[in-house]
Amino acid sequence: MASIRFAAPVLLLAPLFLQCVSPGGEARLNRMEAKQDSILKILSTMREQSDFVAQRVGWRPPADTAPKAIPVGSSFVQGPDNAVLTLVEFSDLQCPYCAQVAPALDSMAKAYPKQVKVIFKHFPLSFHPQARPAAAAAIAAGRQGKFFEFRYRVAPHFRALGDSLYLAVAAELGLDMDRFKREMVLTPEVNKMLDEDMDLGRKVGVEGTPTIFVNGRLAPDRSFEYFERLLKRGG
Repeated sequence: MASIRFAAPVLLLAPLFLQCVSPGGEARLNRMEAKQDSILKILSTMREQSDFVAQRVGWRPPADTAPKAIPVGSSFVQGPDNAVLTLVEFSDLQCPYCAQVAPALDSMAKAYPKQVKVIFKHFPLSFHPQARPAAAAAIAAGRQGKFFEFRYRVAPHFRALGDSLYLAVAAELGLDMDRFKREMVLTPEVNKMLDEDMDLGRKVGVEGTPTIFVNGRLAPDRSFEYFERLLKRGG
């Protein structure tokens, strides 16, 4: 997830403090310098706060290697029950980093259909306004057996999420459009499903997206190569 920085305001303010001063303007210069010091202190505080926020928003898995029991529940599953490698993804469909990792998961599932299982858990973040509507649309596609196809087709368009995109993807997948339109609505039932996934995620240590567990263990790497190495080692 994106880090939050405040470098830009410094660059915007710098020209104000690097202007030439006309003769006799020393007092005004002193006042400007005092204001500069005050603003720079504020920016410094903002930067420190942004670094803290960035650590949370740009979260990476902690060094917790203890296996977690993650129930399937009502989640959509791609792959066999007896898979060698089970990948549980906690994801937000508006998250750009989730979009980046989606091809690796799709490729693993397609390259090793008898050995890899992917379980999708929703973790819609509050500052992504389309995360929940997109999840509702994906669930509607899933009710017609096309959850993962929908999820992977939507992934590259995380910046353009909206009903028009969901309807276009549903049509491409050959879904019953009348049914899809009825079921893509963000109902209390769907919100409850999303909240349950998020509650589960928090219990197992999820703090950001995407978070992936491999056979119950938090994955420090989210690449196809890493997953493939684990598979070849037997999980």
